[in-house]
Amino acid sequence: MKLLGLMLIVLSMLCVNSSYATYSNKRIHKTMKQTQQQMKFVKKLLNVSSAAKKVKASEDVNVQSLYRAAKDLYQKALVNIDDRNGDAAAESLFYATEMMFRAVKLAGKQKVVNDNDHRLFELRLKSVNALLDALQRIGKIKGVADKTDKVKSAVDVEIANAKALIKMGKPFSARKVIDKAYVEIKTAISGLRSGDTLVRSLHFKTKKDEYLYELDRNDTHKMLVTLLLADKMKNPRTKARAKKFLDKAAALRKKAEEYADDGDYEKAVKTCEESTKQIVRAIRSSGFFIPG
Repeated sequence: MKLLGLMLIVLSMLCVNSSYATYSNKRIHKTMKQTQQQMKFVKKLLNVSSAAKKVKASEDVNVQSLYRAAKDLYQKALVNIDDRNGDAAAESLFYATEMMFRAVKLAGKQKVVNDNDHRLFELRLKSVNALLDALQRIGKIKGVADKTDKVKSAVDVEIANAKALIKMGKPFSARKVIDKAYVEIKTAISGLRSGDTLVRSLHFKTKKDEYLYELDRNDTHKMLVTLLLADKMKNPRTKARAKKFLDKAAALRKKAEEYADDGDYEKAVKTCEESTKQIVRAIRSSGFFIPG
């Protein structure tokens, strides 16, 4: 990160050098008094301006590297002023101002990225909460609420960790935690549906075993459609959008079963996986994020 910040400063300095050359050729020679007035402007720009507030609030390491460089240049200008070297001071102030403006611009771009990351996190959190509610409903229906309560307790901890990461300004890490929680809930639902344990091995002795696993996984996703989209499907547009994917999923599922009947389990596995992907798209198209 420090190396990246240093490279950004070097590249910025190279760009600013050409700008300064043009500025230096065209500018009227400043008196020491004018340079001192410029010092006051740059001091305000670096410390109390709206630009300074935006840069200070940014958690982006590259923004902070540019900000530190701008402040160092300002300090260099102070030394030049003390040495009565007005031209050198003016040059340092020019660079300090340019660095600050670049920091502000980068901070603005980072804010857009962070806002988008927060929006995605909220969507994923909403999906996890909906899935968690579905899990608890299944647990009550099957009389295994004790098992689903344990899963909920574990997921609640992960949700709390994810929210903490968001507050720390780490939305990407927060999304990874939320995605992990989703997988745990989905695995639990799959186990309750089939009556197996809540954790399933992904090592298969034969292609037939793998096909049976993919078939079960496909069934689980079909059940998620029923659990998650019951209310959403009341909207004609949402239903029509999801139906396109679900129809493709059903056709692929049928083809997979035909391959399996012919003993071609390798094609059956691939086709069943494609069917499940279409179901995932149907769920996503309805506003629920799920990995996979």
